[in-house]
Amino acid sequence: MNLMNILKNKKNLANLTFGIAFSLTEYCFAQNRSINFEKKSFENIKKEAKSANKLIFIDGYTTWCSPCKWMDKNVFTNDSVADFYNKNFLNIKIDMELEEGKRIEELFAVKSYPTFLYTNAEGKLIHQGVGRHKSGEFITLGKEALNPETQIAGFNKKYEEGNRNNKFLYEYIKKLNKAKIDHKDISREYFKTQKEEDLTSIINWNILFINKHNVDIDSKPFNYLIKNKIKFDEIYTADSVDNKILNAYSFNFDKILYKKSFNDSIYQVWRNKIKKQNFSKAEEVLLEADLKYNEQMKNWDAYAENAVLLVEISKRYNNPNKLNDLAWGFFENVKDKNYLEKALSWAEKSVKRVDKFDNNDNYARLLYVLGDTAKAIQIEEKAIRLAKETSNERFIEQLNYILQKMKNGEKLRD
Repeated sequence: MNLMNILKNKKNLANLTFGIAFSLTEYCFAQNRSINFEKKSFENIKKEAKSANKLIFIDGYTTWCSPCKWMDKNVFTNDSVADFYNKNFLNIKIDMELEEGKRIEELFAVKSYPTFLYTNAEGKLIHQGVGRHKSGEFITLGKEALNPETQIAGFNKKYEEGNRNNKFLYEYIKKLNKAKIDHKDISREYFKTQKEEDLTSIINWNILFINKHNVDIDSKPFNYLIKNKIKFDEIYTADSVDNKILNAYSFNFDKILYKKSFNDSIYQVWRNKIKKQNFSKAEEVLLEADLKYNEQMKNWDAYAENAVLLVEISKRYNNPNKLNDLAWGFFENVKDKNYLEKALSWAEKSVKRVDKFDNNDNYARLLYVLGDTAKAIQIEEKAIRLAKETSNERFIEQLNYILQKMKNGEKLRD
């Protein structure tokens, strides 16, 4: 290669290096814009929205909400998100635990955080989103709010006008569920359009269980599922069907158990209803309900008996997390040595399957209260080593405290 070519290549290389460096610098400093959240009340922003002919975007947050903080740091500061929202909306942030936030929460039936509310200038809700969104997803949510065909308000209007087309109702249910808005009545209307022979379809299966925390166990499709479980087993496998049904009953019981109005009469009515539905695993459903009931009532001997039986008959209660949860419940509340030895075996099994600091800590505590101090100290030290891998200082401090009590021969519980 001659001298001119060498110089020419060096010049091209220098230009390329400069270009890459410039591009990297430009990239590093590109994300410097954020959503302009105006420091105004909802009432005041409505007046401004009317004159500006814009919609309003409300970030409903709380100070303790981790996804709220993640959105603040990673999405609201994204250039594309900022440009889109600043152009199309007037934006405000409202702490849902302060006075104005409580009013907004009640007005729009906010149930989780963050909740993203999109309203018109009159303050009427037209669209809603919840939870953590990536930047592109969050822009898509805003675009849905701008389009009358994709707004929740648009779907509400069509429904109120009498649209009961099954495809429309299916999309409507999906949209409401995504925004965590109750859709039980809409689901019932949807299933009125379905023939019994179509209830096993994948779409109907997905709609029935679209919200695992809120399955309508009194509905026509759920009862059809119970009566024709073999058909569903053939399509979706017996284990999958069992788990769906068991979870539906479990969450349904939770909804009544933790209400202030709960009493023994309500409990017996619920139990009798489950018996009448004649699910093949009704014994497991009722045993789990008894477990939760006795835990709530602090009937610890009955609770312990329920737990032992559940582990014997239920696949769901033989996974490491369930075993660890039960073992912890025994450590905290059960005094009988025979039951504690059962809990110890569950904790040991949990550790063998999933080796984490929390179940090792639980295993160590049970060893200690049963008198095996040397092994308890050894396992607690292991729990601390595992906790250090997570760099969670709060847990490490707590585990060290427990370890020291073990070494000092102190009680771990009353």
